Amino acid sequence: MSAAIVLAVLFSAFSVCSAFAAGNIHFGRLQVEPGIDYKLKYDDNIYKENTNEEEDFIHFFTPSVRLSYAGNPGNYFNAGYSADLVAYSDFDDNNYTSHKPYVAFGYKSPAGFYIQGADNFLYTKDPYGSRNQYNIGVNTERWNNNANVTLGYEFADRYSVEVLYKNYIERYDLVQDEWQDRTDNVYGLSFIYKLTPKTAVFGQIRRTDAEYDNQNDGVTGGGATWTSATSQDYALNDFFIGARFEPGGKLSGEFKIGYGEKDFDNETSPLFANRPYEDESTWIAESSINYQMYERTGIALTLNRGHLGSPDADAASYIDTLVGIHLTQGLQNRLALLVGFDWITNDYQNIVAGRPDKFFNIYNAGIGIEWAARDWLKAGVEYKLESKQATEDAYASQEYDDNSVTFRVSALF
Repeated sequence: MSAAIVLAVLFSAFSVCSAFAAGNIHFGRLQVEPGIDYKLKYDDNIYKENTNEEEDFIHFFTPSVRLSYAGNPGNYFNAGYSADLVAYSDFDDNNYTSHKPYVAFGYKSPAGFYIQGADNFLYTKDPYGSRNQYNIGVNTERWNNNANVTLGYEFADRYSVEVLYKNYIERYDLVQDEWQDRTDNVYGLSFIYKLTPKTAVFGQIRRTDAEYDNQNDGVTGGGATWTSATSQDYALNDFFIGARFEPGGKLSGEFKIGYGEKDFDNETSPLFANRPYEDESTWIAESSINYQMYERTGIALTLNRGHLGSPDADAASYIDTLVGIHLTQGLQNRLALLVGFDWITNDYQNIVAGRPDKFFNIYNAGIGIEWAARDWLKAGVEYKLESKQATEDAYASQEYDDNSVTFRVSALF
């Protein structure tokens, strides 16, 4: 189906459904928002290759539905589902569908007790790679589920304590990828002091136990046969201090920075003559802050740093750091300018003997225009450059430059 036909169908549907503007479907306090999103993307390096780049036009069609229920402050229920139906114009073997259901809830009692939880599921075959960039550029069938629950209690007006549990599961479909299957169990404890009704400072300790399930079961992958005595299982011990900013003021989001240790469960890896694992420590961060500078000017700042499992055989893990800044500037005629830049570094640890240090810089820069034609209908266009550069020539084959232009139209009814 050509882009022109798709756009015509979408705009016809939007015209017919315009009476159902965003937020018009209610059942008491329950609000239902069906949505449609279409993107047409030109990508000049769809496989993120260093040489022999391939280009294509890619269609993304995303139907969705959101349900939300809001009670008294702190009491809410949200759920939804969206699916990405993705079609390549020329390289149609890359076509895939992603399914993304989610649920989130919160309850706060007058006595000061509260509970919050969420679950996000993803099934996909996209080529963008997992969190640790495993198989980036290759369609890889997999699913993951990320669940968390927080129990808290407020006392003495300004003080509160929270207990956190998270569970993360990732599973791959093909046998050659199953060595990356992993289960994380995360436990945390936070002590919070409220400076103002919308600003609080806190300290947090957190423990993560990560298990590579199929490595422990003897799977072969990544150039090795694994056992429970050689798997990449590890524990993270993290310590944070930070601040939280509730929505409603100029600042919103959370900033936290601290110190983290990664301790491997086993002593040696089956790769490269059973070389030893080496425990690691570094400063860490998990921060995302929105600053509404002026009525039409917003800035989003991101700082993340932590340990990730390595997607290849050169090292058991790497330290991933991301620094980002994104600007939204309102213009005349319901237009907005969007500008963003992210700088990511991948610093691989405990490199195989005889290999040079492995370090990558990844730069993402984008600029776009968004038009809010109606409260329920938006359209926009964006240019984005992604560039991955190695600091050593030995890894030049993993470098790439990727330019893309995306047109998008979306509606909520």
